[in-house]
Order: sequence, then C-alpha cells, then structure tokens
Amino acid sequence: MHILFVLHQFFPEFSGGTERVTLNLARMAQRAGHRVQVLACRVDPQRPVGGVPAALPGAVDSVFDGVPVTLLDRRTLPEIDSALADGPTLAAPLDAWLAEHRFDVVHALHPMRMGSVLAAVQRAGLPLLLTLTDYFAPCFRINLVDVQGQPCEGPEGGRACTTRCASSSWPMAALQTRLAQGEALLRQASACIAPSAHVARRYQEIYPGLAVEQIPHGVDLLAIAAARPTDAAARPLTLGFVGALIPPKGLHVLLAALRALPELPLRLQVAGHFHDEAYAQQIRQAAQQDARVQLLGGLAAPEVHALMHGLDLLCLPSLVPESFSLVVHEAAAAGVPALVSDLGAPAEAIGRSGAGAVVPAGAVDAWTQALRDWATQPERQTAWRRAVRLPMRIEEEAFLYESLYRSALSAVSEA
Repeated sequence: MHILFVLHQFFPEFSGGTERVTLNLARMAQRAGHRVQVLACRVDPQRPVGGVPAALPGAVDSVFDGVPVTLLDRRTLPEIDSALADGPTLAAPLDAWLAEHRFDVVHALHPMRMGSVLAAVQRAGLPLLLTLTDYFAPCFRINLVDVQGQPCEGPEGGRACTTRCASSSWPMAALQTRLAQGEALLRQASACIAPSAHVARRYQEIYPGLAVEQIPHGVDLLAIAAARPTDAAARPLTLGFVGALIPPKGLHVLLAALRALPELPLRLQVAGHFHDEAYAQQIRQAAQQDARVQLLGGLAAPEVHALMHGLDLLCLPSLVPESFSLVVHEAAAAGVPALVSDLGAPAEAIGRSGAGAVVPAGAVDAWTQALRDWATQPERQTAWRRAVRLPMRIEEEAFLYESLYRSALSAVSEA
C-alpha cells in the first residue's frame, strides 16, 4: 500500500505526542513493506528544515528519520488555525499532487490547518481514516475546556461556544458552519479511531451513533529497554515532567507544589520545548529559585527513553483533559508509575491500574500533599511500581491500523 499520513505539524519544527505517534506509525508501515508519505504544515517559514522545493506552492520536500515528508507553507492555508474550511489557494495543486502520487489510503492524525488537504482527499475519493488525538472537530479551542478553564460537555450547536468562549473569529454563523464541517468529516470517514475509552465516549456523547474504534498509541518497548543504563548510580528520589512547556500542561502547578516541600530530598527533571516566551520566563524564574529543578530542554526520543529509566515518578499536572499521554505509557514501559491530574484518559488509566495516583487539576495544595505522601512512604513507592503494566507496543498498534487500512481500501473497491 501507499499510505499518506496527514497532520497539522511535524518534525523537526514540532515534536509533540501526535507527531511522535505519526512517526512511529510511518516507520512501522515502512518495516511492513509499505510506501509512506507525511503531509504536514511548516508553521514558521523562517525556520530551516532542509529539503528541496516541492511540487506544491511554497512547500518543501524532505526526509525525517527515513520518512518522506512534505511540509506545506502555512501562508498558503486558511488564515485561522482552528478552521476546517477548504482554502481555494491549494485546491487545484493538491488535486494534481494526490493524483500524481496515487495513494491507496489516507490516515489523518490531526485536521488543524489541513482542511484544504482533507477536502482534496475527499474529492479524490480516497479512503480516509481519522485518529481522534483530541477534540478539534467539536471544539475550536481543541480540548473541550472553556476560557475559564472549566470542562465543557460539548458545543450545543454553537450555543455553548458563544456563551462560554466568545471569540471575534467565531460568530454563531461561522461556528455552525465549522461544526457541520467537523461532523461531516467524522461521519464520512472510513473509520474514526480513539486512543482511549475516554475519547471514544466523549465523541459518542457529542455525536450520537458515531462509530468509533479504539486503538491505544503504542510505545517502542525495544528502544526503551535498550536505553536502560547498565549501572544505577545513587541519586535522590527523582520526579519527571516530559512534554510541551505551555500553560495547559500545568508545569507551574508542579513547581509550586515542589516549592512547598523544601525539606524533602527530591529532584525534578523537566524535558520539553518552550512555545511561549512569557511562560518560559515564569518557569525559568521558578526553577532558579529551587536548585532541585533541572530544565533539560527538548530531548530526542533516545534521550527521553534514557531519562525515563532515571525517574522514580512521572508527573502529569495537565489542566486540560489529555486524550491519551504517550509519556505516561513510555514511563510505564520503563517501570515508572505516574502522578496525574484528574482530567481525561490518564486519570482513568491510573485509576484502573493503581500504578500511581490521581490529583485534582490545578490544586497546588493537593499536589503538595500527594508528593509528600509518596516521598515519605516507601511502601507506597513499592506498591505503585509493582502495579505498573507494560503498554501496547508500536508493532501491535501498527498491525491493528493496517487491518483498518485494508478494510477501508476493500470497502472503496467494492463500492
């Protein structure tokens, strides 16, 4: 098969969970003998990415970790990131590009900025699979959390959006059009796949009758095992935070909780890129005030895997409902339990397994107490570690997706 993976952004400019899942699936498909191509968006045109000009206006062709990548110029796509509309600029070039490459199936892992691409895929009649990595279709704010930070049950035809998240970019008429486009995209797809029961349930509550498959994101167990150090040096109890350094991920909550425990011999290692200068200044100032905090910057996958083996507890203080959390599962592959906020899929997973604990999101006092309890009770540390279970492997995830690709291709052939 010739498989096209579509998402809003990609390496080397971005390296978040969705980008890593896409890279894993593309590489697994290559190992299985398939041809693959990633089509994403280059957000900063000044950032060097290498490669050569592509056949699409303003785009660049390159290769990342052995995977062919085409990066569209952000300026050629619809102006509003959260739009699902088809921009006229690329319509004809995209139609020609898809016809030239003769893809068999298209797998979209995030539709942000890519409305033009998905419209072209539909015009071409190609099988389209959607992985629901967050709540972009029903929520222009992406996470079903309103401007006050409160969970939202759904758009209610746009009424909840205008009441709780008023935006000059999204008056009621435009919202209703966007919601209709999102629902049409979901219901016309060959398959919709959620990475967790939490995401599947939320989509089916908002879109009654929508068929949603469930396939967890896999982790590279072999790579994580290979990163285990041969000798374990003595060290203090070590907390870890891995992810984008942006306010919704809640690192500031964790830092405040740690600051309230100056008497404990703990260490916090933070890995991730800043995407907001004001927040970067806030975090750097907090880290400078506590010598136990180490800001490691963005790490490549092998470095993240090595980091996991040096942790005693992963912390995920997210202020928005995570749809999965790849880092929680990578930590589990290294035998590390997790302390997570009570929002989304990680809370459900840790609540079921007992390999950690669930703490109210944003509640510094509760996070402080949870860290104190864990750090001062060795029996709790042992119990949590014993409860950790191996997550799904990327090979298993890829196998399940391949079966869906073949089913979707057969359905189109028979139509």
